[in-house]
Amino acid sequence: MEQEVEKIPMMMEFGGAAKGDDAASTTPAFRKLVFASAFGAAIEHYDFFCYAFIAPVVFDLFFFPKMDPLNGTIAVYATFAAGFAARPLGGLIFGHLGDRFGRKYVLIATLLIMGLASFLIGCLPGYQIIGIWAPILLVAMRLLQGIAFGGEYMNAVSLTLENAPSAKRGFFASFVNASGPLGIIVAAGSIALLSDGFGREAFQEWIWRVPFLFSAVLVAVGVYVRFQVDESALFRCAQAQKKVSKVPMATVLRSWKKSTLLACLINMVHSSFQYMSTVFVLGYAVKKLGMSPAGVSTGTMVGNIIEIMMVPLIAHFSDRFGRRPFLLAGIVLAAVWYPLFFQILLEKDVFYLLLGLAVSIGFVHALMFAPEAAFTAELFPTEVRVSGSSLGKQLGIIFGGGLAPLIATRLMGNDASFTPVVLYFEVIAILAFIGIIIASESYKREL
Repeated sequence: MEQEVEKIPMMMEFGGAAKGDDAASTTPAFRKLVFASAFGAAIEHYDFFCYAFIAPVVFDLFFFPKMDPLNGTIAVYATFAAGFAARPLGGLIFGHLGDRFGRKYVLIATLLIMGLASFLIGCLPGYQIIGIWAPILLVAMRLLQGIAFGGEYMNAVSLTLENAPSAKRGFFASFVNASGPLGIIVAAGSIALLSDGFGREAFQEWIWRVPFLFSAVLVAVGVYVRFQVDESALFRCAQAQKKVSKVPMATVLRSWKKSTLLACLINMVHSSFQYMSTVFVLGYAVKKLGMSPAGVSTGTMVGNIIEIMMVPLIAHFSDRFGRRPFLLAGIVLAAVWYPLFFQILLEKDVFYLLLGLAVSIGFVHALMFAPEAAFTAELFPTEVRVSGSSLGKQLGIIFGGGLAPLIATRLMGNDASFTPVVLYFEVIAILAFIGIIIASESYKREL
């Protein structure tokens, strides 16, 4: 009984995660926590997407100059996929640490690892200088990025969700997702400005390093901000009640397999849609259609600006009407819109491409992305929340987003036919739709 008496004040101190406090106003401590989680996630996205936007237009020449254009592009997408391949490992390692020892210090560690890897990518010499070691070191840094990103995300979501008022969990958890587009905007904007300001030739020679090097400054600020926040209230309660699992992943694999599969499916569909609408399109538009990298990057930036505004709005309504209606609507719209988007791309018109990216990222992807953070985390109890949600999320993202540009490029080949690419996505959408149909609603579930 004494532990139960401790529990409610501890949670009320933050944002009111305790039952019955839905009308409670958020505290300064909780607002600081939300900002720290979101700001760090924005930096992680900046680092990760600097690679995504620069690699398709630079790295085949810099790290794989001996290959023909098609195989060089495939090699670049393979290094891109390597970062995703490492994300489940990051989810396993830092999910375990987050569930065993707390979310806060894990978030500091993942931010430092991501920043270091990005900075070192900006320092790497090319193939002409160190030969085969250039792509080997590139892959090594990409793996570090993936490990950090895989460990970051659900720790940040869990830290926010577990301190939020129960009637506003989706809204506040969505700030972590909404911060992702902010990091992407900064990455795309800086690349567009540098590419336009210095010219394509200079950008491919050395200017591409600047966004990676700048990440060191952002990471220093992010680490300082995260040191200022406190640990998750629900996790501290679990510690006080001695409910912390010694091997949380074993518990997940034994008792939470269905939840892991559902988390995998929703993350697979939204990430495959996102990365094939941005990374794959960027490489195709620049290499095959001769469009400006700055134009495509600007379209991505516009789409993400819209998504920043749409994600909290949609998440707010998911707190009122549930997560599933918005997830299902997003999947259906994505399946319908995707083939239309490719027809717009073939017009080779930058304005139409801007509109297409705005719809794809700002509206269609936002419908799936906004409720995803809370939905994924709510599938698991506090003692295994980070481990289970990280495993499901990162498996979904590697099978969806990480492999999507590589698979799409291989499916298209030299024939430049979009049909196999569209069919590939439609299969993913159908699987995810079935998964959400059989899933139970989570927005009123007790944490």
